[in-house]
Amino acid sequence: MIELSAAQHARASIKYNKRGGSETPTEDDRRKFQATWKLIAWGHGINATLCLLITSFIVYFSIHHPLIGTLSEVHAVIVWLKTASYALTNRDLRHAYLHPSSREEDMLPDIYAECPYPRNITLGNLTYFWWAPTLVYQPVYPRSENIRWLFVFKRMAEVFCLSVFIWVASAQYAAPLLRNSIGGIASLNLVAILERLMKLSTISLVCWLAGFFALFQSFLNALAEVMRFGDREFYTDWWNSSSVGTYWRTWNKPVYQFMRRHVFSPLIGRGWGKGSASIAVFVFSGVLHELLVGVPTHN
Repeated sequence: MIELSAAQHARASIKYNKRGGSETPTEDDRRKFQATWKLIAWGHGINATLCLLITSFIVYFSIHHPLIGTLSEVHAVIVWLKTASYALTNRDLRHAYLHPSSREEDMLPDIYAECPYPRNITLGNLTYFWWAPTLVYQPVYPRSENIRWLFVFKRMAEVFCLSVFIWVASAQYAAPLLRNSIGGIASLNLVAILERLMKLSTISLVCWLAGFFALFQSFLNALAEVMRFGDREFYTDWWNSSSVGTYWRTWNKPVYQFMRRHVFSPLIGRGWGKGSASIAVFVFSGVLHELLVGVPTHN
């Protein structure tokens, strides 16, 4: 509803000017655009943040099953990020629509011409973005021609088998190790604590790798196939990373693309240095991870 109102306002501005938008935005145009954008940003921000806070409150105080709580919190964070991307991208598209000769239009990908602003402000377009395995909004995405249902079945079978494996490994190995660690921790026996940590690190790594494959290789590919989503690069060869920075850029491409598009690049454009912008991205990502881990575990 917020973006639909903004699109109607943009149409009215074009009709009022009777010029299809000014060739170059004047200072008055910029002030009007920023004033409208502030209202839109506040509307999106309050809506998305309330959804995240309400979900976090319910998960923290009412949901005590770790899996259900984690899934609920992950969904709330994803919705928050998608709402932010939807608002910020449409802001840029709206500016290019109002001023079609400005630099923003020249930078728009050719594929956007298939669904130009404001024709993209529809419930169907938003629903597709809501389900697409990406956090960065585009009016149009590359699409595959058909759905390979056998491929979907194989990927979902992998998700099921790996989920069972993680559950068995956690129940049979991780849980007993944790219970046996209580005595050593209580007596501050450093040798016993170190020995338990080494054992836990092994099973934790196995579960993490299984979870990574189940999510990024199996589930996201199955979802992309059902949505006929063309971009299947959800990760690259993070296991060959030569630095921590390379690892963070390659192991979770959807989050990396969001951070680069909506956090890092805008900060660089505002005059921030690369180091300061990287720290801001790291802090922002850290807050999101604290929500994802701390709220479901009530920690």
